[in-house]
Amino acid sequence: MADVAVRLEAVVSRLEKLADSLAAGGGAPAPAGGAAASADQPKFVDAYETLFDEEIKTFIGAAAAIKGCAELEIDSMATTFYSEIGKVMKMAGACKKPDQKALMEIMKPVTQLFPKAENASMKRGKCMNHAIAWKEMLAMVNFLFVPKPRGYAEEAFTQPDMYLNKILTAAKKQEGDEKTKNQAFVKAAKAVGVGLKDYIKQYHAAEVSWNKKGVDAKSWTPGGAPAAGGAPPPPPGMAPPPMNLGPPPVVEASSSAPTKAAPGGMAAVFAQINKGSSQCESAAAGGATAAFKLKKVTKEMKKAMKKEPALKPKESKKKPKKAVAAPKKKVKPPSCEFRQGTWWVENQVEDKEVNNVELKHNVYIYNANRCTITIPGKIKSITMDKCTRAKVIFDQVISTFEVVGCDACKVFCQKQVPSVAIDKSKGTQVNFSVEAAQFPPDIVTSNISETNIVLPGANPDGDPPSDPIEIPLPEQYITKITGQNGIWETDTTMVTHGG
Repeated sequence: MADVAVRLEAVVSRLEKLADSLAAGGGAPAPAGGAAASADQPKFVDAYETLFDEEIKTFIGAAAAIKGCAELEIDSMATTFYSEIGKVMKMAGACKKPDQKALMEIMKPVTQLFPKAENASMKRGKCMNHAIAWKEMLAMVNFLFVPKPRGYAEEAFTQPDMYLNKILTAAKKQEGDEKTKNQAFVKAAKAVGVGLKDYIKQYHAAEVSWNKKGVDAKSWTPGGAPAAGGAPPPPPGMAPPPMNLGPPPVVEASSSAPTKAAPGGMAAVFAQINKGSSQCESAAAGGATAAFKLKKVTKEMKKAMKKEPALKPKESKKKPKKAVAAPKKKVKPPSCEFRQGTWWVENQVEDKEVNNVELKHNVYIYNANRCTITIPGKIKSITMDKCTRAKVIFDQVISTFEVVGCDACKVFCQKQVPSVAIDKSKGTQVNFSVEAAQFPPDIVTSNISETNIVLPGANPDGDPPSDPIEIPLPEQYITKITGQNGIWETDTTMVTHGG
């Protein structure tokens, strides 16, 4: 007991000295180096912060400068989106790779942006292409989940290009500040795509560079993660805990030996298995049948069951599962409204004629299904978007007739159209009357299948009239490369199949 008392007095003496030091304001400095010292963050974290400062902030500013984009909150969505990716990059530098479920939970602020961006892209207006381009830019986040981010990034960064080019085309007709802001938006958006693609290619080509020796991602917080295996340094002005205080007093154990515990857990399971195995292998027990008290089926019993099938045990009949009815899709009511120079013809399921159109008007047909839309007179432009088995009959268009994302639709031109654009559609048929065929249009196609144009025959007014001529548009091309020594040329022609 005297020895214990001496040790306790030494501890009290040291604690009093530390208390005097703190009262005088002389807190001991935190130790430099070792486990408590914070390690420098990886190069890929610094590289992403540079990308954010140089390219991403420029894009956010360009989006905020356009009134329509600010109303759609593209700038605020971009700030959240790229900031959350930056947090994951910092986490990857400090943490082990989490499982897919944990990573999805971490990325919840990003996944919540997708429905918001989808709703913004559905709002018609001057910034509709801006919103759709932004929605396509969100796809780059998938590099965190795919097995080979480099290959994915090289394809995904071009997804918004179609809509960014539409913004540039529209900007050619604009003037002043509006033109400059739209061009700056496109330039900044493309710079972000290229920059993020190059960043992924350099630092995360095979997979995201998680820290194999890092801490658990669930317990990590931005800016507060200690290095693996070390304790955080004490706050400024506080002394570290006292060192080398000596061992604590020894408590003498009871002389009685502890009783041996019965085996439990997996040990009990293996003991039971071994017990059963010994019974099965025992000749005296009669093998497995006797060990587990199973009834043996003799040859006579098998023959009797073959002669009388009624002796066979009846199989339990499972009740068929009730088919779960698929949830019904909400059907929006059809509408035909004129707003800001455009006729919005949406969700039509019955034949409709758009009257009172003028030369400066546009017609936008959305989600028409198994119906015929008739547009008499001369009009500026017509667009079909996401229509199925619909027909559009029009007299004359002075700009462009556009078909986007449609299935098995037919177009009939009665007088004239200078340009026809077909994109992401299949089964489209464009018909020209005798008068319209005198001024054949330019036809621009992209990502199409089963698309034909129908022109009048040699004698359409004869008796009987000649059959119209149906011409398929090419879907496949062959490109040949020629040249040498760094001077190369390509020659692309459509593929023809001989009969």
